[in-house]
Amino acid sequence: MVEKKYGHLITENREHRHSDWVNQVPRDPESGQILTWLDGDVIPGAFYYESFMAIKPTIEGSYNDPPHVHPEWDEVIGIYSTNPKDTENLGGEVHLTIDDELQVITRSCAIFIPKGLQHGPLVIKKVTTPILLVTTGNYPNYTQVLPPDWDKDIKR
Repeated sequence: MVEKKYGHLITENREHRHSDWVNQVPRDPESGQILTWLDGDVIPGAFYYESFMAIKPTIEGSYNDPPHVHPEWDEVIGIYSTNPKDTENLGGEVHLTIDDELQVITRSCAIFIPKGLQHGPLVIKKVTTPILLVTTGNYPNYTQVLPPDWDKDIKR
């Protein structure tokens, strides 16, 4: 097989590198899956990027992402419909808290989170058609700082 000149820039990696909080939150492994994960460890020189396909709501008393801050980098969160006949209508409902303000998202959108702005939790409340979530940031690896009481609302 002939190696392509730029083949090393393509990845099908699905291994995520989230912090230890992932193991502290009740999760439904059938709620969706990571489609791709990219960062400077996967491809040297790359920045953080993740895509996730949600097919079921977040289990009650849990969330997809906890409240957190990225002190060193900005983030863009994309939340998209997968319905080719109605790409604007999300076909579901996603709740995202930015600082202390709840955003109820029902339409495809992109959200800019400046570095240092607390955001989360992110909770997928309703799914009638799969929802694509994409996050990326101008930093080589995913890093976050959790507030002291980040898990106060988790049902255990």
